[in-house]
Amino acid sequence: MHQELQQVFNFSITIREVIVNTLLATFCGGIISCFYILTFRGVGYSINLIRSIVMLSMITAFIMMVIGDNLAQAFGMVGILSIIQFRAAMKGAQDFMFLFFALAIGLSCGEGLYTVALAGCFLIGLITIGTAKVLASTKQRYFTLNVIRSATQSDRSQHRTVLSSFCKKYELISTKLSTKGNDSFIRFSYTIRMKNSEDSDSLVYALKAIEGVMEVNLLSEDE
Repeated sequence: MHQELQQVFNFSITIREVIVNTLLATFCGGIISCFYILTFRGVGYSINLIRSIVMLSMITAFIMMVIGDNLAQAFGMVGILSIIQFRAAMKGAQDFMFLFFALAIGLSCGEGLYTVALAGCFLIGLITIGTAKVLASTKQRYFTLNVIRSATQSDRSQHRTVLSSFCKKYELISTKLSTKGNDSFIRFSYTIRMKNSEDSDSLVYALKAIEGVMEVNLLSEDE
């Protein structure tokens, strides 16, 4: 019984291994954060999530060093972690994927599998970047176009002429009549797919040049 208790509290890891494992986990967490920034396609990424990726790699490495091959400690750690909930706002599946990425690398660092940690970090990261670039090049970009013009000139034929020049596809989704003082205006809302997304400014200027158009707004639907 005494020997079994000694095994429960027996830690064979050295200070040097703790330092090396922690530094490697921190380095890999930083690399994973860089991969996350390079593959992010939204408006703005979360600094807190980037910090969480680095911290998760370090904490997971520490957990693995504490647990080691001790089954009793493993069950105890599972019980402690079961009451912890991750409350950061996730914007999509990619955020969860990078957290699991950091978790896996932290496990490797904590076990002292340095080659596995480094190879996995760079291999998964490079594949993720390559996949993101391929998908970005083939992705069809959709926009929401709002055209506000005077109610006295509500003919949409000029809209269709301009949209046909710049868009592969467009569809009118709503028409709204509003009044402000003695003036009335109509708001046309379209969903469009550009022939070339670089021509978005030209599309806006062409629509603004139409007589009676008061305002043009072009919003990307991509996240």
